[in-house]
Amino acid sequence: MTIEGAFQQFLGIEDAEDSAIELALINAGLSGSDQYDASLRAVVEGSIIDLLFQMYIVTSETESQLSISRDPKLMRERLLYLARKYGRKDIVNALTGKVTITNISRMR
Repeated sequence: MTIEGAFQQFLGIEDAEDSAIELALINAGLSGSDQYDASLRAVVEGSIIDLLFQMYIVTSETESQLSISRDPKLMRERLLYLARKYGRKDIVNALTGKVTITNISRMR
């Protein structure tokens, strides 16, 4: 299995654009045509987060006669799972609306 194939399996969304997948892999420093092995799981799953967040914002698209609709609840759950797993507090905060103050000295 290629890294791109593993990326698509972990993503779990069939209608993701190939160019978006390719960009996510490049940003993670991966080549989609290379062979996937289990040691790459964290890098591949981590690279899914930004693409999934981008796709979550637009849950339905229509172009001519083609219409694509995704379940926002399932996408949100998957996105929160991955974001928490890989420490992406920016994504967790954006989805949950919780803000954490880490340095109170600037508020005085």
